[in-house]
Amino acid sequence: MGAPPALLAEIRDQPAAARRTLAALASGAPRRAAALRGADALRQPRVLLVGAGSSRYAAEIGADWFRSWKLDGEVRSASGVGGPPASGVLLVVTQSGATRSTLRLLDQAAAAGIFRIVVTNEAESPAAGSAELALATEAGREQAIPATKTFTSALVALRVLGLEWAAALGMPPPESGAHDDPASLLDDAVARESEIAARIAEIEIGGPWFFLGSGIFSPLAREGALKLMETALLPAIPVPTGELAHGPAALLGPNTPVVLLSASDSLSPSEARSVAAARAAGAPVLRFGDPGVPAELQPFAVAPVLQLLAFFAGRRLGRDVDAPAGLQKAVRDD
Repeated sequence: MGAPPALLAEIRDQPAAARRTLAALASGAPRRAAALRGADALRQPRVLLVGAGSSRYAAEIGADWFRSWKLDGEVRSASGVGGPPASGVLLVVTQSGATRSTLRLLDQAAAAGIFRIVVTNEAESPAAGSAELALATEAGREQAIPATKTFTSALVALRVLGLEWAAALGMPPPESGAHDDPASLLDDAVARESEIAARIAEIEIGGPWFFLGSGIFSPLAREGALKLMETALLPAIPVPTGELAHGPAALLGPNTPVVLLSASDSLSPSEARSVAAARAAGAPVLRFGDPGVPAELQPFAVAPVLQLLAFFAGRRLGRDVDAPAGLQKAVRDD
């Protein structure tokens, strides 16, 4: 057997990438702590998070975490933000650190005296160089175009940053538990590879897919839809959990899988309505989420599963999963 596709290898590498990132960030913790305590802007916990594509969805998850720690997080698209915030902090999430719109925004923020933080996988990138505080992930260079380990490594960095910022403001840390290690959750997720391959093999997959999620699962649903579109070249529609039974239900059929992201032991009323609508149309229903994992850590348990869904769907359809047609790795003009 030859080497696996780069995309699969990078999905499998996520636990190790998370451990490398955590180790690298631990070494820079004293410097960040001094910056977080010393900057006046950081004493006012208002932050505008900006990203594009997968980086935006990572930013949305980060903002959800920040809000739970009493940090006022807002998210905008890198291509539509318009300009830096009038006050507070600008936090840019960028894999390449070289997208022109992101660099323009950082320059504008610098000219306006706004404190700038960058989370990137490229420590020597222009974006990292223009930030007052840069957190570099250690995912390593991705060869496949769809982002996988850069996405989850950015989540690791955002979680570390948020916890450190909250601590600098004197906020009590969240209670620790058995599932607090992102790398261990990623271990469990990538170990589901054979299960996901089998599930893709047993359903019809050629029609549009629907990804349902609410709360912290909302950005994960959008990320799952993006992964499927760019890997399997299939239409995918993220839908709030309770809204499938409205207009989208008209598109349901035997070849339109519905991916429900939920970690509850039983279905909520809105989830039950959506599942009933899907099953009435003969649509396959795939449900992912770990009831044993706290809600805020579900991204680490679910993101690799969504990546595996996209990978095996793409392989089944004969797609070039490493280099999907019409896409490039770093979008520098957006």
